[in-house]
Amino acid sequence: MAMNECGLHTKFAGDEYCILPPPPDKGFQLHVGPADYDNPEAKYLLAAGEETTDTFTVTSSNDKEVYFYYRQYRMRPGAHHNIISSGNAGDIGLGQRIGTVNSLSEDYPKGGIIAPENTGVGIKMKPKSGINVSLHSINPSQKTELREIWVNFWYRNPEEVTEPVKEVFAAAPMAGIPPGADVVINGSCAVTGTGRMLWAYGHRHANNTRFSVWRSRAGKKDLVYQGYNWEETLVLDYSSTVKNAVPDTAPNVEGGWTGILDMQSGDQFTWECHIVNKTTGTLNFTNNTFTGEMCILDAETVGASCN
Repeated sequence: MAMNECGLHTKFAGDEYCILPPPPDKGFQLHVGPADYDNPEAKYLLAAGEETTDTFTVTSSNDKEVYFYYRQYRMRPGAHHNIISSGNAGDIGLGQRIGTVNSLSEDYPKGGIIAPENTGVGIKMKPKSGINVSLHSINPSQKTELREIWVNFWYRNPEEVTEPVKEVFAAAPMAGIPPGADVVINGSCAVTGTGRMLWAYGHRHANNTRFSVWRSRAGKKDLVYQGYNWEETLVLDYSSTVKNAVPDTAPNVEGGWTGILDMQSGDQFTWECHIVNKTTGTLNFTNNTFTGEMCILDAETVGASCN
């Protein structure tokens, strides 16, 4: 995974996450961060113990319509989620998500390798599109941190793109969880169409102890995702080129389905969050990492939807 390509030497943690942008004819880089590292704007600074979620607006640099699929996400320490959406109405829709990552800096697909079954996959972007970036940051350290992200979007040959990507962002309903409560929150979505799930992860916060996802079909229920670590959220790539670990409840081994995860009309994806409220207050559905909770299935699909 590309790292430390910019030669930064600032006073802030995370210089090594900076990567160079693609060549202009191969892709573009989305950057959210200060113009001057010696005098950064206040919105990019996070004091010790502070937590905040803000929306940053940028414009894509492509001067013609493009397709992309491979994305590289890099974030300085403290970033909890980074949700990227198109701000323009058009083929991908107003507010359509075009990228997301949770806690960890990663590449998608893994290693930049597009599996044979995904050679026709792509996301369309209009020229000079407005882009909204929702950045949730938390600073558990004892000194000020810098909020900064770099995301590289690599272009696809438009003549090869035959399968548009669809987003899944489905939240399990939850009411207030009282102090000391040990509960399981359940969510579900119904599949329409025929296709496959490209990747998935479970978005949750500090009081979550387990996030599990199943695909149900004709009475058969397959565990496709199980994660235990909310701080470094597991993202699973479902393709013919990636082998995922087999999950195990005893030693809390994370993992899930290996290979192509196909979807058919009539299938149902269900998920559950095991939440133990370790705080002295009620947990509500908020962005607050330690005093709020969420139970959200994030994924990308082609050919099928899960609504």
